[in-house]
Amino acid sequence: MNNIEKLQSELEELYSVVGKATGYWANYYLRSVRQNGAVNHAKKALSKVGAEQGGFQKLIEAGRPELSMESSVLKPEYRNLFSQAELQEAERRLSTVPHYAWRKDISPQDNFLGEIDDESIFTEGAKKYVTVNVYERNPQARAECLKKHGYRCKVCNFSFFEAYGEIGKEFIHVHHIKPLAGIAKTYELNPTKDLVPVCPNCHAMLHTKSPPLSVDELRMKLKNLKD
Repeated sequence: MNNIEKLQSELEELYSVVGKATGYWANYYLRSVRQNGAVNHAKKALSKVGAEQGGFQKLIEAGRPELSMESSVLKPEYRNLFSQAELQEAERRLSTVPHYAWRKDISPQDNFLGEIDDESIFTEGAKKYVTVNVYERNPQARAECLKKHGYRCKVCNFSFFEAYGEIGKEFIHVHHIKPLAGIAKTYELNPTKDLVPVCPNCHAMLHTKSPPLSVDELRMKLKNLKD
């Protein structure tokens, strides 16, 4: 697929992505992209200096300007499809977006969705629980664990980077192997032996038992399901 075809596919897909993200379904935009081609549609839109499409403001209001046609045009792989004046207009429009409307990047070290900071129990309807302890949240311990074991799930071999590209780089949960009940107050953590990287799905599945399943047990369950 060449870059013209890639841009065509991307702009058509944006219609659905934007609609689901903002509730704004730009039917005229989609018809124009399909009838005129993505490059011609973008060129025509960018020729109207100072006249952003109606959906552009909707994206700003929703905090999703990165989904705009202008953002797609400025990607390195598509820039050679447009004139300098067209690129400058796309840049000008994006420069008007308030700083608060842009999505913020969260570093992998700060993304602990599904993990808990203390030795507590997370309850949901008093039926399900996952216990996650402080050792799994300790930044230094995590760093040492991941330096040794990498960012691939030790259970299912999943890599967020391979699946999601740059946004998945260096993202993973870590799991504490020792059951909480067996940890004495004088316990000294060995990050490379007591912690292992696991994806959030496997992390939750390890904690479906108390004490948790071992990594080998869960890996075997997966293997048996595939055989």
